[in-house]
Amino acid sequence: MGNADQEKALRILEAALDLRAPVVRHRLKKFPEGAPFLWLSFPGAGGAAIFLDRRQWIYLSEPKRGEVAVQLSAGQVDDDPALVIERLLPVMTPVRRRRSTAVRVLAASGIGLASGAGVGLLSAVLMAILVAGNGYLSDTSTVVVYALAALLGVASGLWMAWRWWRLG
Repeated sequence: MGNADQEKALRILEAALDLRAPVVRHRLKKFPEGAPFLWLSFPGAGGAAIFLDRRQWIYLSEPKRGEVAVQLSAGQVDDDPALVIERLLPVMTPVRRRRSTAVRVLAASGIGLASGAGVGLLSAVLMAILVAGNGYLSDTSTVVVYALAALLGVASGLWMAWRWWRLG
């Protein structure tokens, strides 16, 4: 397969990448000996090269420091380009490992407490200024302001802790 045919096949693969994986950046380059290849970069992962070797798509990753390099045969040149991309996507995306449960609980609790205290304090100050500014200063209005501020703080703290827990 000549370089012109390889470039044509790589251009077709580029079009499939644009449709199936728009977040993957790609660029057509040439090896020093002149053979074309497709350079890919995925957000959060290292780069990778896709090239043809005897009518077979070869994927070689260049991972970030501390990660494992991957070499994969993604199919034949006659395969549907969308199918080749579907084979490559699980390999290209970085694997996120969840932190331990204790670390997640501590992080979610700390963020929940901090955001709840912040929202509660801010809402108490704002409501106190508004209530006192309108002349409704009494013991009952002060208790209502504190109760509403506590309720807002607890609700926002629980919501934030839940969201942080779900993020992992």
